[in-house]
Amino acid sequence: MSLTDQRVLLIGAATGIGLSVLQQLLSQGAQVVAADNQLDTLLANSESIPFAANQLVCHSLDLGDHHAVSMQIQHWVEELGQFDHLVCCAGILKPGMLHEMPLEQVKQTYDVNTFGVLAAMQAVALSMKLAAKGNMVIIGSNAANTPRNGIGAYGSSKAALHMLVKCMGMELAPYGIRCNIVSPGSTRTDMQRQLWTEEYGEAQVIAGDASQFRLGIPLNKIAEPSDIAQTVLFLMSEAANHITLHDLRVDGGATLDN
Repeated sequence: MSLTDQRVLLIGAATGIGLSVLQQLLSQGAQVVAADNQLDTLLANSESIPFAANQLVCHSLDLGDHHAVSMQIQHWVEELGQFDHLVCCAGILKPGMLHEMPLEQVKQTYDVNTFGVLAAMQAVALSMKLAAKGNMVIIGSNAANTPRNGIGAYGSSKAALHMLVKCMGMELAPYGIRCNIVSPGSTRTDMQRQLWTEEYGEAQVIAGDASQFRLGIPLNKIAEPSDIAQTVLFLMSEAANHITLHDLRVDGGATLDN
């Protein structure tokens, strides 16, 4: 699983799954450019992570600004050299019933979760094609595969992203570039907690709710960010060197692999 001296662009590294991925990457010796639109939070949280000198550099990046994403990544490639890996953990969730949600909120969700990630993938693909090697691991969601009440904009934006990743993976496979998806279910993150109320929290997520068409989690626990991070590292490693176009579900069986 060693990633010693491999260069990684990690987007969405400030908190949750992305921060756990950052910890794992640094422990495995990777050279990481970590980016997030919450730069102050990223800098503060990364202070507690041990890493070698010159192993980590942190930058601000807003996936909602697609032109800036492309230009910034091109600049980093010119300055630092080709990235061996792209890992994208960034995303937003705007709760609400899809039939009532203002279209502007739906568009904002797609701008970040779908088109922003696509802009990053396109920018990284340019240099990977020239090098005839590379790897992309994109955090999707099990909500992309199973309809859910109250998060339709999020789930549909991830469903579109999943197909974009698979199609790009097919296009880039002849260049030796792998593109895969990790689809978490309920994970102990701030994004998950924003959906919880006094009446509906972790226990109800695990048990399920037939009135909401939610089956619950067969493994009887929600995921920790480290569970997702370790899956990301597997797909980055040589142990997964013949895996591409794959959606790896990490949800404790919640969607029955639907």
